[in-house]
This record gives sequence, C-alpha cells and structure tokens, in this order.
Amino acid sequence: MSDAVKRTKRVSVSWGPIVLMAFGALLIGLAVNSALQPAELPYEKTFVEAQPDAYKAVALQDAGPGTPAVRKMELRTPGVRGVLATANVVTGADGRAVPLDWQNNVTEPVFFADLSENEVGQVLAAIRKHLPADAVVLSWWDLSRKIRFLAGRQAPLDDPEVRGLIVPNAWSEVADRVAASERAFWGEGVPQSDETKFTHFIDALSLDETKGSEALRTLAPGTDVYVAVHLSDIWKMAATRPDQIEIAYKDFPGSAQSHGVRKAALEWIREQKIDGPYAVELVGNAVRLHYLKSKNGADMLITKILPFSTSNPMRLDQLDLVYQHRGFWIYKLKTSSGA
Repeated sequence: MSDAVKRTKRVSVSWGPIVLMAFGALLIGLAVNSALQPAELPYEKTFVEAQPDAYKAVALQDAGPGTPAVRKMELRTPGVRGVLATANVVTGADGRAVPLDWQNNVTEPVFFADLSENEVGQVLAAIRKHLPADAVVLSWWDLSRKIRFLAGRQAPLDDPEVRGLIVPNAWSEVADRVAASERAFWGEGVPQSDETKFTHFIDALSLDETKGSEALRTLAPGTDVYVAVHLSDIWKMAATRPDQIEIAYKDFPGSAQSHGVRKAALEWIREQKIDGPYAVELVGNAVRLHYLKSKNGADMLITKILPFSTSNPMRLDQLDLVYQHRGFWIYKLKTSSGA
C-alpha cells in the first residue's frame, strides 16, 4: 500500500452509533487478525449466485447471447462478524473478472471506492448512445472491462498488475501478500504485454494537459479517442504514484444540499492551510472533500479532467467534455491540430 493512502484518514458520517461501534470493532478485528496471522491473508472471498434484480441497471442482457452468470462476491475476515465489501462480478469470454459495482461496508475502502450499479448502468448507457460504434475509450482497467463487456466499445487498456487497488491500513503488514492475491484474481486472463500500454496511460495522466493528451493519442492513433474517468481514479493514481501525488479526504456531516456544510468544509481547508486543489463530492447526507496535500499534482492531466478547484473541465484546450454523471467524466480528445 502506498504512503499516500496510508496517510489518508477516512471519517464516517452517515451511520448510527451502534453501526459505527460494530464497524469499529470490525476494523479492530482486521488489525488483530493481520497481527496474529501475518503469513495468511486477512480476508477471504466467497461467491454465491447473484439475484437478477441486483444488476438489472447495467443491462447485462445487452452483452449478447451466452452471457455468463453473475456472482455476488463477499469479502470477509475469518473470525470476525460482518461483510467487508460486496460486488456483483461476471467473468467475460476473455476470462477476466468484471466488477459491475462495489459496496464497502466498513469505514475504509477495501480495494475499490463505492460504486453503485445504477451509476455504472447510466454511464454505460450514455456510452452506447453518444459514442460512435468504432470509438476507442481509454480508461482505468476496471472501467475498461465494463465498457468492453457491456457498452460494446473498444476499450483496449487493461493491466495484469491491476494497479490502483486500495489496501486498508489494517492490512499494511501483509500488503504484499494481499496485492499478490488480488493480482491473481483480477489479473487472470490479462496478457503481460498489456502492462506496457497501461503504464503509458498512467504516465500520460501524470503529465500536463498538452503533453498528456499527446501521449494518450499515441495509444489509439488514427481514430476518435475518448477518455473516461471517475473521481476515484485520483485515488488510484495516488496508490500507483505516491511519489508524485498525495491525496486525502475528510467528511462533513449534514445535509448534502446545505450551504452551511459546504462553507464549513471550505473553512476547514483554510484553517488547515491546505494549498493544494480540492474536489467536493456528495456522499449520502454528507459533503466529502478530496484534497491534494500540496500543489504537487495540481497541473496533472488527471487533476485537470476531474472537478478540482484548480481545474475547469468545461474549458480544456485538448479535450471536449461530452458526458458527466456523478463521479464519471467522459471527454473526446481533440485532434493534434486542435480541430
């Protein structure tokens, strides 16, 4: 796990005291389990057949005949009550696992940020509707799999190393073992040759807008190129490139529509003398501030194409915004001439 993610503090805001106590005990159990069994994985995966209503929003039937069954995956810690995280997962014809959604049930993300099947369904429907049939979409490996499998568009990027997974702090002592286990699961069926292209993609996101856009064009020359990102991708970048970007977040409880909550969040930024860019996200009945701990990373392409305070996704020189829904942002790369 990266130092950037290790230093991240997550504050729960929307659960009742009893639930918080239960989740607190669960996290303590994770740490104790890791300490007592350092050679073992601190969690286990279990699978059961998913109910169709659980994934109907992603229009799985559009994937064509012979669609494989969807399995509900649960992550559990042996000896500790409760489920850490759940996801509906399907295995494509290429043998790669596709997470259709992700739900964390503890106060710290486990591998992925929360993502509902309704959000996924809407963005995939928009891709099918608004992007040409021959369009190429560049995105993080997990979103690329959804786009290929469910939206029927070219999304050539994948990663056998499955970079960007967020490993909980409680598992830091066995982080290498956890990472190896997740590579074996999510990286199944991915050619090792895909690693180079995905590294090029990460490199491009870490450059400024002009250089990064030029680098992205080389991944799909001679065709219309789109870039799809989610706000959680900034965390994946931090996990992958901790020497280049440090990010954290803080939650502020209250009505998500309350001007007072937003004001309190911005006052906290000033009080903490945080001069890096920040993004505001509505999470349940809370406002969440994602903030860079310094100005390092403020000019990166990944920051410019997400709704941070120092960026304007509507006024980029190299990309045109074509769709936005909640945490998802989709752009079309302009030609090198700017046309």
